[in-house]
This record gives sequence, structure tokens and C-alpha cells, in this order.
Amino acid sequence: MVNLGKAERKAAKFVKDVKDLDIDDVYDELDGLRAYVNDLSRSVGKSAKSGYKQARHVASDAAQEAEEAIRNNLAASLILAAGLGVIVGYLIGRSSD
Repeated sequence: MVNLGKAERKAAKFVKDVKDLDIDDVYDELDGLRAYVNDLSRSVGKSAKSGYKQARHVASDAAQEAEEAIRNNLAASLILAAGLGVIVGYLIGRSSD
């Protein structure tokens, strides 16, 4: 059940708080909040940029390692590619029957 006395006290306190509110204080709080959001967005942007650079570096290193592995094992790479091609061709031919 709703306690009307408690609700009335809360409403009266809210009205009093609103009457005591100074508009300049509100603008100051909004300016502080705006500055905080700007700082936060810059920080997030820097973190994202750093993460992107790191991911790009890791991907580049992995691609170079894969290229070196293929060059060092050229015969095995060609046999593997040909084998995969035969398997994929077989599966495609089988599915169209």
C-alpha cells in the first residue's frame, strides 16, 4: 500500500530543493559535465587508436610469418593447395548432382 504521508514529504522536499536551485549552479555543473565527457571521449579515442595500431602490427607480423613459412615449404604449400582444391571441387560437384 502507498504511504501518502511519505510521498507528500518527498514531494515537499523535491519542491524545496528545486526552489533552492540556482540556475548558475546548474550551468556550472553542465560545463563540468561537458568537460568530463570531452576528456573521456579523447581518452577513448586514444585507446582505440593505440589498440588499432597494435592489432595492425600483430596482423602484419602474422602475415610475414605465414609468407615466410610458405616460401620455406613451397612444395608442401603447393600440395596442400592442390589437395584443398580437389576436395572443394569434389564437394561442389557432389552437391550439384
